[in-house]
Amino acid sequence: MKNEEKKEIVKSENDLTFKEIWDTLSAIDVSEYTEEKMNLTYLSWARAVMLVSNVYEMKYKFCDIDGLPYRLLPDGSAEVITEITIGKHKRQMALPIMDYKNNAVKEIDARQLNDNRMRCLVKNLAIFGLGMSVFAQWDNHLPSEEKDDKPKDKPKDKPVDKHDEAWAKLFVESIELLIKKAKTVDSLQSLYTSPTNKEQFNILKDRYSEMSDEILNKFKLKKTELQNEEN
Repeated sequence: MKNEEKKEIVKSENDLTFKEIWDTLSAIDVSEYTEEKMNLTYLSWARAVMLVSNVYEMKYKFCDIDGLPYRLLPDGSAEVITEITIGKHKRQMALPIMDYKNNAVKEIDARQLNDNRMRCLVKNLAIFGLGMSVFAQWDNHLPSEEKDDKPKDKPKDKPVDKHDEAWAKLFVESIELLIKKAKTVDSLQSLYTSPTNKEQFNILKDRYSEMSDEILNKFKLKKTELQNEEN
């Protein structure tokens, strides 16, 4: 008689309730896998994925927005979005793309994109219960010293100009990437006519006419290229 290998891993089934998943993952002690950085406690993404995979089958993905690996925000910064599925339960999470000081950045490099994607994945897993206690002390991702030092009755600052040159460059780079990816004249045209982008284009034209002229010229060239392909 063959000895059956005892399975310690309980794989996810579609009849699992979200509460059952939460109760199981929130009960895991992650303290031995955490580390301290900038007065905050972090859980390694590799450890987080390992701990969950030892209990449930999980699927995850990094979400693209309009062909970009992040969602561009009005102030010129951006956020990454992840999606995790365990059993029949799917949850998404967003995280601002930040530098090592936890400040949102506008000029994003590949390293920052990758690091924040993995951090967002850990935050996403916390929604299922794993390491939620770690994120409870983040308090909107600000170190406690910074929060405590803020005066409670600080007068409101003047509104910050969200459409500065850094925003313009990032917006143009994003649109250029989408222009290259356009497969039809209609999809190309929708980039310009969508209500959100139309407003941004108008601001770009008013404040940075040279950048506006440059991106409009690329629209025309791409349109001609697509029309020739369709003919």
